[in-house]
Amino acid sequence: MNRDTLKTQLIPFDLGRLVLQHDDSQNLALQAGDVVTIFSEADIRLPIAQQSKLIKLEGEFAHAGSYSAQPGETLRQLVQRAGGLTDHAYLYGSEFRRESTRRLQQQRIDDYIRSLDMQMQRSSLAFAASTSQAEAAAGVSARTNQQNLISQLHQMRASGRIVLDFKPDSSGLDHIPDVALENGDTFIVPSRPVNINVIGAVYDQNSFLFNPTRNVSQYLHLAGGPSRSADAKHAFIIRANGEVVAKEATSGMWSNPFPNLLLYPGDSIVVPEKVYKPSALKGVLDWSQVFSQFALGAASLSVLH
Repeated sequence: MNRDTLKTQLIPFDLGRLVLQHDDSQNLALQAGDVVTIFSEADIRLPIAQQSKLIKLEGEFAHAGSYSAQPGETLRQLVQRAGGLTDHAYLYGSEFRRESTRRLQQQRIDDYIRSLDMQMQRSSLAFAASTSQAEAAAGVSARTNQQNLISQLHQMRASGRIVLDFKPDSSGLDHIPDVALENGDTFIVPSRPVNINVIGAVYDQNSFLFNPTRNVSQYLHLAGGPSRSADAKHAFIIRANGEVVAKEATSGMWSNPFPNLLLYPGDSIVVPEKVYKPSALKGVLDWSQVFSQFALGAASLSVLH
């Protein structure tokens, strides 16, 4: 503070140069009443090259743990510095999570839930205005189910997972991409699983031992096959690397190779419930069922894994 004018003057200095390089030009003389403020990265956004990056390596690493990434260091270089992978590492089933991606995914999920909630409310109002009192009373239960669904969807949390282009036979450092790192990144490499998961509208939701000669049809047979309420036309596979293969996407004009697709350790087959659409309100309820099954399927996957 200037004692003559009583005005505050801000005098910047480089603490790093003072402490690390002993630069006397940064060793400012202090006066009575001076206030020294040292900002953190949370106060001022630094250039990405100067940001501290704490990265977690979990699973099949020679030295798993938390690491402070060096400037310009990539994911492959960090894994190499951590001693590389163990012999049991299963890169195809690995997960790479990023905090900034998780925030963006969660924002989009929340936006979609709000949009879905508004659509359901408009549909309910339109249905109530165009039906008799008896039919409107019957729709009260449906609206309650819709509200319960929205409540369940609000509990969904994004994982921040970024799908890396690993192949089933990927192994070793050379197959890890040179991804630039961000603070909060987590790379999880599991050991090779021994199971295939079959969930959804089948008679026996279960995990079965992996057999390299079995295809989708054979694993569905082990699960008792699709149930009477199954929508087998819209079945899909969730690969261990996060990729989704839908039956519709593989269908051709004359044939569909989906039942003959081979699976890899950690893959999951999902058979959704059949959707009925006898009326406009029932169509809304059908979507409710689809999203409810999606939430239950996600929960089942997390339990099975």
